[in-house]
This record gives sequence, C-alpha cells and structure tokens, in this order.
Amino acid sequence: MESSNDQPLDWLHAFTNSSLHLILFMTEQCNFRCVYCYEDFKLNNIQDEVVVGVKNLILKRIPEIKHLAISYFGGEPLLNKKGVLDLTTWAKELCEEHGVKYHGNITTNGYTLDKKTFDSIFQKGITNYQITIDGNKDSHDKLRPTINGKSTFDKIIGNIKMMKKSPYNFECIIRLNVSDSNFEGVKSFIKNEAYAICLNDSRFKIHFHPIWGRPELILTQKNQLEELNVMVDSFGLTHTEESGLTDLNNNNKEKIDNSATKKGREADYVCYASKANSFVIRADGTLQKCTVALKDDINNIGKLNSDGTMELDSDKLSKWIFSKDKGCPLQALALEKLAVPYKDAGKFDNPISL
Repeated sequence: MESSNDQPLDWLHAFTNSSLHLILFMTEQCNFRCVYCYEDFKLNNIQDEVVVGVKNLILKRIPEIKHLAISYFGGEPLLNKKGVLDLTTWAKELCEEHGVKYHGNITTNGYTLDKKTFDSIFQKGITNYQITIDGNKDSHDKLRPTINGKSTFDKIIGNIKMMKKSPYNFECIIRLNVSDSNFEGVKSFIKNEAYAICLNDSRFKIHFHPIWGRPELILTQKNQLEELNVMVDSFGLTHTEESGLTDLNNNNKEKIDNSATKKGREADYVCYASKANSFVIRADGTLQKCTVALKDDINNIGKLNSDGTMELDSDKLSKWIFSKDKGCPLQALALEKLAVPYKDAGKFDNPISL
C-alpha cells in the first residue's frame, strides 16, 4: 500500500519517533572465508565504549519509542557470543520495563549455532535468524569454507535441523546466494534439504540473492531468480524478498512474504538503508547506512559517542534516505567501489591459521 504521493508507507513511517532499528557489528572477525566476501576483517569485537554508547542511545530514546529492533551482525556475530547475549538480555529487560516491543534478529553463518546457543539467545529475545546455505554440499563448501578451507555444510544443516525440532516460535530465513556456478547446486538443495526442512513449517522461508562484486560469480540470465522462486512455490515452500536485516515493524511484510504475488521488490519493499530510523553501527562506533558498501566514504554518515549522541553528516544521510530506489539505495547511488575483498578469500590451497 502506498501513500497519496506514491511513496511506500513503510518508508514514511520510518520518519516517526515510534521505532528505532540498530544494526550492530558485534565483531568484524569471521570463522569463514567466503569466496565472494567484501569484508576486510580489520576490526575485532565491538568496543566497550561503543556498547556503552549503544545503551545510552537506547536509554535516550526508550521513553518515546514503541518498538526497538536490534540486528546482530558481523563478521560472524556468534564469535562474540557473550556480547550478543549480554546486550540482548539488557535490551529485552529494558523494553519490558517500559512497555516497548523488542525484536532481536541475527545474521549468522550458523556454524556455531548449537542447541545451547540457540536456546539461550532465543529466550533472551532473538527470535529471527538469517542463515546462508549456498546450494548443496558441493556448491556450498566451495563458496563458504572455514578460515582454514574446511567444509561447513554438514554442521550448518545439522544446526538448522536442530532448530526445526524445537517448539519455539521463531522465523529463519535460509538465504541462498546464487550465481551461474552454483545454480544447479541451489536447485538440488531446494529439492532435497530445503524440502525436508521447510515443508509444512512456516517458521522457515527461503531468500535468493545474486552474488555481488565478483565478475566470475554472476547470474547471466535475468530470469534465473524467478525460476528458483517458481520452483520453491511448486514444492509448497515459501520464499521471501526480504532479507534478515529487518525491523519487523513492516506494514508490507505480509505482502512481501506472500509467494503468490511474485512481485519481488516491486511489492513496496523498502531497504533498511533507506529508512530514517535505521542505523548501522560498526565495531569502532562508525555510523553507516549499508552493510555492503563498508569501504565507501558516502556510507560513513557519522559517529556514535559514548554518551549516546550521534554526530551525523546530514548531506550523506539524505542521499540514502531520499534515494530513488528505496528497495536498494546502494544501486541507485551507483557506487563503483563497494569494498576491498579479503585478499585470501577462496584460496583453499593456502589455508590461514588462527
């Protein structure tokens, strides 16, 4: 549904003071070395003074907001498991005290999401998960090995199956990054593992995304993602155009998730980077809008201070919020240099030791 001036309502609602969405880089280290990764792993765990700043920012806003969403991101956020658990526990308790709805979500590779970890973070308010599986075992392991070049597929699938057995009311988006090289592997995964996990379980949804930044890992046919969506529908599964980085205060969420619409981003989807009330906070306190263009200056919109105040560059901020493409402002800004890929990503013959 759109407003009278043809702007998505979800975008307009982000200008109110009723909600706040923070995307936190809990660590910028990772136990994987995905071939297409754009991060450089120069920073470590989120700094203590940044955590203090995050808490003070929330404390300043808590009297006026009705909804707080925190997206735990990285790197691999579960490498800082204690930091994630401490912060989500604090945020959940604070929101309960003030009658504010709290929503925690996490983007994780799923490798260390064992039952103990899943139980603890779910019970402390992290109810939405995005886990990436790039096709069947052969395709996935070529694209998403550990830092030492080892297989990751079986362990992740085991953890997802553990989640499926739980009685919890969570949502898990299984993200598949797609290129020509793993297209057949993705189809195999849908027919086998995804079918077994997702059928008749509305907690699981499938999200397809083309791989960016690597010329050798592209989709050459425009209709390939649509072919995968149709395939998912034919198996009675659910695909979603929404990624895991959502504030879940989305008035169009039902429309976006409805696999029968097949409208994709045209269904009024608004990226978090286009929303005035959504901020990315790096481990060193740098404020950004996008989790992809990490190295581009236009994405550096300010700094979070330890007292919870934000120093913002209004000119840069406005370019993201008022972008013509609110489904992906990054594309509209036509950034040529997204980030510096990790120099050893994908070099299985030269493993890196921790």
